Amino acid sequence: MDALADLADLTRNPIYNSGSVLPNRMQSMESVQWYIEQTAGLTKRAKFGLIRFNLDHLSFINERYGWDVADIILEEIVRRIEKLLPQGAFLGGMGGGNFIVLTPPGYTQVTTRSLMTSILRISEAPVALASSSLPFSLSIGWSMFPEDGHTVDDLLTSAKAALMEAQRLGGGHERRADEETTRMHILSSSLEQDLAVAVEQNGLFLNWMPVVDTASQQIVAHEALLRWNRPGYGEVPPALFIRCAEEAGLVEMLDSWSLKTACMAAASWDVPHRVCVNISPVWLVSERLSKLVKEILQESGLAPERLQIEMSEPRFFGPEDITFRELSRVRALGVRLALDDFGSGFSSLERLRFYPLDQIKLDRRFINSLGENNRANEVMCAILALARALNITTCAKGVETESQMAFLDAYGCEEVQGYLLGSPVRDQAKPASQST
Repeated sequence: MDALADLADLTRNPIYNSGSVLPNRMQSMESVQWYIEQTAGLTKRAKFGLIRFNLDHLSFINERYGWDVADIILEEIVRRIEKLLPQGAFLGGMGGGNFIVLTPPGYTQVTTRSLMTSILRISEAPVALASSSLPFSLSIGWSMFPEDGHTVDDLLTSAKAALMEAQRLGGGHERRADEETTRMHILSSSLEQDLAVAVEQNGLFLNWMPVVDTASQQIVAHEALLRWNRPGYGEVPPALFIRCAEEAGLVEMLDSWSLKTACMAAASWDVPHRVCVNISPVWLVSERLSKLVKEILQESGLAPERLQIEMSEPRFFGPEDITFRELSRVRALGVRLALDDFGSGFSSLERLRFYPLDQIKLDRRFINSLGENNRANEVMCAILALARALNITTCAKGVETESQMAFLDAYGCEEVQGYLLGSPVRDQAKPASQST
């Protein structure tokens, strides 16, 4: 009876006591409801904040260091946050390294943001282990009652949507809920089942974007662009369904399908152009990319030098030593490696220095600004010069005007792609091979 009384008391007044067990998911959701009721009874303008956060790269920590180390980090995170909580705040667990903090009823957006910032900063000091210390980072998404929802589900969904957006930035970031982010999150959640069926039943297809040699203006490669027509809805934006696949754990199935389909198609082309396929960096941490590439090359009969694996620069690649080792294995097969969306992330130069790359593909934002001002032109010239010094070729994406093409040709960008040179075409067997 005492245990039931304690739980009833928690539900009535769910202020977390650091000496008790951390409330679980059900108790946390009950607490959100209690805060809604308490805040709604104050004034029409009263608010409170829901801060949802998790430990970045938890699965990697589990694989690399073990569950016991992950538990130590999570326990230390809880201890540090307990010290930050004001009177009347709540801390609860949502499972899988996910937590929520509720600010006291009456807290404003400004005071909620201040607490959220303090939580984000607890990662500035690494966690001390038996013989070493381990750095960590948090991702945070937060919402406000009543602006971002009047119910438990609405507030939790808004905060989760913001959290997912923060995680896509690579970790260590925070995002406030907004209507568009929440809408896209809800939409992507409904896609998971249909996407899984599409992968299993061959419901995906490839579009081909030609890559052109700048000097000769001849097609030298084709980039395979993954596309999906969702039954009853039409074509789904790639950014949306790929994001959905990542969140649902389906991205490796998509990658395997794309790589195999692209290589089988390229092996049948009359002209031996390169085929470029984008692969998620999640393959690097598990060190399984080289095995996948080798198997597909053997099955398709495609010459290794005709395959170019591309990975988006803003994405998290994992520890440098593991990433370098796995990329080196892929390159040892004779396959080319390219860093896609170069310049849109945060560690471009470090990756150029460390990883065995053959090409960088310049983000379209670089190209859009060419000719607008001298500063943009000088940055482009410097990038092209650096690539030449490192013996790395460059490919400019999003070329749409003759002046952009002329500039890139004059300053030594070897390859280009964009609507000026050709639009993506759905033809899996034999994309266009003639000159532009």
